[in-house]
Amino acid sequence: MQKSLTKNSIYNVIYTIANILFPFATSIYVSRILLPAGVGKVASAQNIVSYFVTLAALGLPSYGVREFAKVREKKHERNKLFTELLLVNIISTTLAVVGFIGLVVANEGFNGQWTLYVACGLSIVFNYLNIDWMYQGLEEYGYITGRSLLIKGLSLLALFLFVKTREDYVIYALISSLATGGNYVFNVLNARKYVALDFSRIELKRHMKPVILIACIIFLSSIYNKIDVTMLNILATDESVGYYTYAQKTIIMVLTMANAITAALLPRLSYYYDNDRQGFYKLLDKGFQVLCFMTFPMTVGMALVAPQAVEFLYGEAFEPAVLTIRLMCPLILIKGFGDLFCYQLVYSTKSEKIILPASASASVINIITNAALIPTLLQNGAVIASVFSELVTNAVQFIYMKKKVKFTINMKALTKGLISTAVMTLSVYIIMQFKLPNTIGLILEILCGVIAYTAVNLVMKNTLIFEIVNKVKGKISHKA
Repeated sequence: MQKSLTKNSIYNVIYTIANILFPFATSIYVSRILLPAGVGKVASAQNIVSYFVTLAALGLPSYGVREFAKVREKKHERNKLFTELLLVNIISTTLAVVGFIGLVVANEGFNGQWTLYVACGLSIVFNYLNIDWMYQGLEEYGYITGRSLLIKGLSLLALFLFVKTREDYVIYALISSLATGGNYVFNVLNARKYVALDFSRIELKRHMKPVILIACIIFLSSIYNKIDVTMLNILATDESVGYYTYAQKTIIMVLTMANAITAALLPRLSYYYDNDRQGFYKLLDKGFQVLCFMTFPMTVGMALVAPQAVEFLYGEAFEPAVLTIRLMCPLILIKGFGDLFCYQLVYSTKSEKIILPASASASVINIITNAALIPTLLQNGAVIASVFSELVTNAVQFIYMKKKVKFTINMKALTKGLISTAVMTLSVYIIMQFKLPNTIGLILEILCGVIAYTAVNLVMKNTLIFEIVNKVKGKISHKA
């Protein structure tokens, strides 16, 4: 039985808000305790670990979601698939753990930071318990949301209790890893409600080719997404890594909000592509409308309020991150639309092969551009390289998918998004001219922008606005 897409979207919005508020609260606190250098040390270690986490996952986060979406109503096939993918995960995670230990030992704990790399490396070990793909494939977004809220609350409390000085960066790294592990522990304990182990007629071989293909794709993607921090760590300073990391974290918070609705579409797109092409195209168009409504104002708005936002979130020590954030803002648009028309569309239509040449091209461009720009522009050079390479990989995939999937760009949604964003920009700019105190000015600018944007969309009769209002009214009247 299919889950309600509306309920899943609501759960995903709640989950997304939690994913925004937690880094928001964490960043405000940690930036003032650890300062740019401490933040940079942890970010550098987590960056190295992330390569091995990608290897451990071996494409299962995407492949598992797609495959579980197909068998969610067939108990025997579901149990068999779960057992097979769990065994694949155990093998890949073991290889990743051994590889990480070998790298850290060979580099003598990366300048003697043994405890830091052990604390961060626990994230790889916890991947043995990572079965998130099952819950997403079964569209259990209610459970995912509840679990996430609990773990995030506990880890935030631990952060306030145990991270007190700039020397506590290892404890901060440990809490981050334990938060990941906490999610996975709950997943395993709760799994018996949905699946059981079934070792009869195990067929691991049938998964290896698609899983390895997706793993190669993700690894190539991770190179141009992660190489920025890796090369900053080599060519620049801990402070530069800190500025870049917090600029990236700010953009990710905004981007996560923009993708709150469309992130729940992958299982349903996969199902519709195989069973209901009309529903597939209708859902794809709805995702495009949502992105036009969300990403345009967020991109421009973030660029406008970046100075006040940095001072409010991270303090004056992170002032160099203002320009870094502004240079990174185009990623909200590129990644926002790329998530729907490249990532979700590619996987739901089983067109993963196109990502290999796209990611390979972007990786080469990213490394060359980083090497050329980081020595002089530091973290800002890394941003320019990241934006350019992200644009390349998404452009290649979009051109390919446009030929395979005959979707039509909704020009009305695009025009309404651009016009309402222009009016919002003017209203925020006018408020900024009053030079109000930082916090008050930031709040008023955001409120004024939201009101202006909503008002223009109401005047233009944007159907999304009226759909949201009607759904809220329906929920209220139903409860009454």
